Amino acid sequence: MSAQERRHDRLAYRLASIISRLFNGESLSVAALAREFNVSLRTLDRDFNTRLVGLDMDHREGCYRLADSQRPFRTDRDIIQFASITDVKQFFPALDRKLLSVLLNKELDSPYIVYNAPPKRLPSLFGGFYVITQAIVENRIIRFVYEGLKHSAAEPYKLIYFAGDWYLCAAINNIIQVFDMHHLSDITLTISTFVKKEAINNIISEEKFITALPHFQYIKALTATESGQ
Repeated sequence: MSAQERRHDRLAYRLASIISRLFNGESLSVAALAREFNVSLRTLDRDFNTRLVGLDMDHREGCYRLADSQRPFRTDRDIIQFASITDVKQFFPALDRKLLSVLLNKELDSPYIVYNAPPKRLPSLFGGFYVITQAIVENRIIRFVYEGLKHSAAEPYKLIYFAGDWYLCAAINNIIQVFDMHHLSDITLTISTFVKKEAINNIISEEKFITALPHFQYIKALTATESGQ
């Protein structure tokens, strides 16, 4: 093999590796690539801005990644992130790309069954469930009606699924409140924002708190009665 052919092979391998990583959702550091492939920054600049000019990429602080317009699909990283934020990841000893490559093989039957009781009442995706999800992500205050009572300044923290029901955990006047999603109506997203408190997040993430969700309103009423005596 001639020297020119070896250069072409190295170039093809480098470009194939870069393209594969970009489409896998990675953000690529030019400096790190230079060390990995033992090439100059100038060579990599030519790779990204000349040889790969057909790809719509974002360049920030020495790193390249595919622009959102180039990513109409979800990557393994997206799947792992979704599993993490929905707490599905905790059921597996490891959830990485190696395991996903096996699980996502369409020719195989699923090797797992992870059973949870289905919701007693499935919330409407494009109703309050979506609005509250957006509010939690964006730290936006919401208004709603719960069992006939109006709440105009609720700070939503989490939507928690437990024992067949979805519950909204929110703070009103710095006090944790729990609402059964089935009884929520007229949910409105406001333009006002809030800052989540770590102490509240820690409390509503505790196992004892979550398992008490179905009884929260009863405990609240009982506590109010005792304090009034």
